[in-house]
Amino acid sequence: MRGQRARQRVRVTRWHAWLVAICLLGLGVRLFYLFHWLYPTPVQGDPFYYHEAANLFADGRGWPDPYELRLSGHYLADAQHPPLTSVLLAIPSLLGFTSFLAHQLFSCLLGVGAVGLVAFTGRRVAGPATGLVAAGIAAVYPGMWLNDPLVMSETTGILTCSWLILAAYRLRERRSVGTAAVLGLALAAVMLARAELALLALVLVVPVVGLARGVAWRRRAGLLAVAALTSVLAVAPWIGYNLARFAEPEYLSTGLGTTLAVTHCPATYHGSRLGWWSFDCVLGLPPAPQERSERDAFYRHEALAYMRAHTDRLPVVAVARLGRTWGVYHPWQQARLDVIELRPIGLSQLGMVMLWGIEVAAAAGVVVLVRRRQPLLPLLAVPIAVSLATVVVYGTTRFRAAAEPALVLLAAVALTAAAERLLTRLRATASAGTPNAFELAGN
Repeated sequence: MRGQRARQRVRVTRWHAWLVAICLLGLGVRLFYLFHWLYPTPVQGDPFYYHEAANLFADGRGWPDPYELRLSGHYLADAQHPPLTSVLLAIPSLLGFTSFLAHQLFSCLLGVGAVGLVAFTGRRVAGPATGLVAAGIAAVYPGMWLNDPLVMSETTGILTCSWLILAAYRLRERRSVGTAAVLGLALAAVMLARAELALLALVLVVPVVGLARGVAWRRRAGLLAVAALTSVLAVAPWIGYNLARFAEPEYLSTGLGTTLAVTHCPATYHGSRLGWWSFDCVLGLPPAPQERSERDAFYRHEALAYMRAHTDRLPVVAVARLGRTWGVYHPWQQARLDVIELRPIGLSQLGMVMLWGIEVAAAAGVVVLVRRRQPLLPLLAVPIAVSLATVVVYGTTRFRAAAEPALVLLAAVALTAAAERLLTRLRATASAGTPNAFELAGN
């Protein structure tokens, strides 16, 4: 008995040692990408927002529009993006590391954290080998690290969705108040990273808790209430802050209207940019209000009016958006379009090719888990939610980021299963080809 425990401890120690090595590899890949391709990086667009918002928050200045503050010195309340990315970046800011490079390095560390979470989830889903294979893919696959040194919310989206998937599997194994609370907290983190992923409350959390087999309905209702209450309490400070400072009700973000405004117009419903976005959409609109919640409402109204007037194009646009996000509609054009977000085109193309292989392997992983009668919803929920959000807004490579951990995990399941089957056949062949003692005696 003691011998078995000792061997188990050795195996666990080796597994963690391999994981540390893989995480260091992942960090090396991210740092090489940063200093070889990106450094020095222009601080503009969304990265500027997250970087400046982190420093302003660390300085105790609340949450203004950093663009407006820089251009005119005018303090204008804003919530263009949910707060988690900038709140995390405020950690190094509070320690005195306020430069954009410091935030790039910290973002790379967050990306490596996702590698570790993927490993623990893979081990829980299909065993230790799958966990390490998943971590290995996450360490080197561009879809998992292209956003990290750019300082984008996709990094926190990947990190929080990795945590949410792990929390969902933990709840399925142990249906306790504690695991339900952790699931609710993970959902809150996801929503505070990417507002559109609030869809996961309905796509993942409610079904995982509410449809749990072998659990009484009263128990399910209680666990669901715990998860919901934990999630609500975690996001309540941000929602309350927004409700108190805007003219119109705003909850997680004021950015939906702006996003819809650049994605619903002739330039994105027809032609070469079908399913993407275009500044031409905004140029054709009347001037928007300055107050951010009123601007959000104005742009949402204009976008919805355009959608109602062009319902015949919505199916075509939706398919194009999905195709762009999942790398099957004009993939090389999409790689060129991604350059506007400072992604090197060569790495985007490499990531696209690797994506195709991972998608095929992920489909095989689904088959493997179905045959093993293992729960699939935690791994399918994020791709489903991402697809639903893409249909509403627009298609682009980075919107897929939150679903990358699920793809990596499913691919690792398939690769590990294939390797195990191959090893079994090789051993059987070797055993069949080796004469036994009776055959040797007979000769």
